[in-house]
Amino acid sequence: MKKSLLSLPLVFTLFLVSACGATPTPAPASPQKETPPASTAPAAAKTDTDEHTLEQIKKAGKLVIATGGNYRPYNYMDNNTLVGYDIDWGNLIAKEIGVKAEFVTGEFAGLIPGLTSKRFDIVLAGVNITDERKQTIDFSAPYSEDGLVAVVKKGSGAVKDVSDLKDKIVGANAGSAFEASVKKIGGYKELKPYPGAPQSFTDLIAGRLDVVAIGRISAVDYINNSPFGKELEIVGKPYDTKEVGVAIRKQNAELKALIDKVIADKKKDGTYAELTKKHFGFTFDK
Repeated sequence: MKKSLLSLPLVFTLFLVSACGATPTPAPASPQKETPPASTAPAAAKTDTDEHTLEQIKKAGKLVIATGGNYRPYNYMDNNTLVGYDIDWGNLIAKEIGVKAEFVTGEFAGLIPGLTSKRFDIVLAGVNITDERKQTIDFSAPYSEDGLVAVVKKGSGAVKDVSDLKDKIVGANAGSAFEASVKKIGGYKELKPYPGAPQSFTDLIAGRLDVVAIGRISAVDYINNSPFGKELEIVGKPYDTKEVGVAIRKQNAELKALIDKVIADKKKDGTYAELTKKHFGFTFDK
């Protein structure tokens, strides 16, 4: 809805005053001269309220965390319970704030848009840190890292590594940074997006895909833990390794600083190594 140009400054001023919980008081009129409408607006008005997110979280008594729920070992369902590496980190962060962690699941492609529209406080979903995403959101310090690998049916020889996709039908997680990596590699016959790893691996085993391009951590976990994992293999070395961080809305310096502190503290006290070993089966060198 658009207001007239002359009414905008007054509406903006009233909005700012009411947002602070005060009763609007009309500015005194000047009998000497007429003040141009533009001068009634504050010179350095703040238009972003995200800087108060941490305060709002504490007041609400909960940290609303968005995750995928189908990206094992980062986040997945086990006996109707949401578990995984991301879930452990979310609970650690909520504990540091002094509130409960409330997890909300959804398709990965919709999580960042949901964050920017303030449906969630943060996103913990194995989100790769990229320059493109930094234009829209902020990230915490890295709490993981991952590299793109090619997964094929064992013995198929479909590709030699993930850069060898010429004329292949490729599956990838929709909206993921690694889907973007596959697009940069190019040369494939078709790129099919999937909501999660189980769906793409199912189609690979069924012969509807030649290769699945996905993060190494998810690939290793599926091969080691799925009853169908023995039918698959990783070929080639990881490509385009990316750091993984907690997604945070911009203008949240206080919340970001707290999360960064939790990550730094857990790296120092050994919790970080314990969690990567527990969920990934290995630890990172750094």
